[in-house]
Amino acid sequence: MPLENEKKLIMKVEHLSLQYDGSNGAAEVEALSDVNLDIYEGDFICALGPSGCGKTSLLNVMAGLLKATGGSVTMNGSPVRGLNPDRAVVFQNPTLYPWLSVAENVAFGPRVQSAPAGEIKEKVQRYLQLVGLEDFADVKPYELSGGMRQRAALARALINEPGMILLDEPFGALDAFTRESMQALLRRIWKESRPTIFLITHDVDEALTLGDRVVTMSVRPGRIIMEEDIDFTFRISDSDEDVRYSQDYISVRKKILSLVGHGR
Repeated sequence: MPLENEKKLIMKVEHLSLQYDGSNGAAEVEALSDVNLDIYEGDFICALGPSGCGKTSLLNVMAGLLKATGGSVTMNGSPVRGLNPDRAVVFQNPTLYPWLSVAENVAFGPRVQSAPAGEIKEKVQRYLQLVGLEDFADVKPYELSGGMRQRAALARALINEPGMILLDEPFGALDAFTRESMQALLRRIWKESRPTIFLITHDVDEALTLGDRVVTMSVRPGRIIMEEDIDFTFRISDSDEDVRYSQDYISVRKKILSLVGHGR
């Protein structure tokens, strides 16, 4: 893989802090403190941390859904301010429009951007096929299983070809078998087309078998306490996951669990 200094810098998080105002006279809550992170084109970064460490808050600031109280976030050199089509967000619970079909949901972004009808139709077909939903184009979201709805949400994010995809524990609500299937799908999509992905998860094994860099956050106020380049996603096969039993995998896993477990 190319060295980081040979890749294009997509997003830069510098000295980021975030505080929430206390309600009913309560003290302010410091969610994030001095977070620094560089994200390069084609990166697949998985962020881990204990519950309440600020993972989702960090993702929301990066997406433009929240405004930081200190520091800065820039994307392609410009400050992140509000939502932008160049950043797509996929949440744990798919936010699909129930009155639209799967195809219409996937087509929503290009239609808002007034893309030509022929181009929209071709891209919808392509991305539905990519996520394995080509036979469910005319179905409403409520007629789909949870995993299929998440596939539709992923296709809706991918079709806009954003500069970055931000995933907020996208498989957390799925059963174990569906989660494994979705992880394999996301791994394949990333290997084939290399979108820039930032994913937050509470599952150490999910992080280690998907990303090419894992970021571990401390207890609140969240800050990055470890960054590790990993290559397990390149070594894993969907039918043979022996990499999980390798000594280097176990070593990294133990290191992360030690950091998160003791809040260091």
